[in-house]
Amino acid sequence: MKKTLLALVAVLCFTFAASAADFSGKWTRDPAAAPAGGGGGRGGGGGGTYEFKVAGATLTGSITQAGRGGGEPTVTPIADGKVTGDTFTFSITRNGRDGTPMKIEYTGKVAGDKLEITSDNGRGPMTVTLVKAP
Repeated sequence: MKKTLLALVAVLCFTFAASAADFSGKWTRDPAAAPAGGGGGRGGGGGGTYEFKVAGATLTGSITQAGRGGGEPTVTPIADGKVTGDTFTFSITRNGRDGTPMKIEYTGKVAGDKLEITSDNGRGPMTVTLVKAP
């Protein structure tokens, strides 16, 4: 009985992990889709290259943004990444304007061959659509 129950739990865990979407790779903002929400018209928000690495239900990676004024790019690691089916969450920590660390949380969903991610950096939620980088 115990062996049967353990085998069933193992199968369920494997099925759950296998059902998680694998959107590993590099993604950029969809040039055909304007950001929705608080980021519209300000530019920047949601820009850069997102590099995702999915392993089962764990999401890691980074966001790389171009440097200001031609400076070196900024690479920010992804933290707290989780994948459940076709949805995912993660956070990043950046320095705010006053130099104080600011945690930004993201939620996302796989939508066919695109990703839709929503973040809120204190100026209201903003949703951007990402496409696979060339």
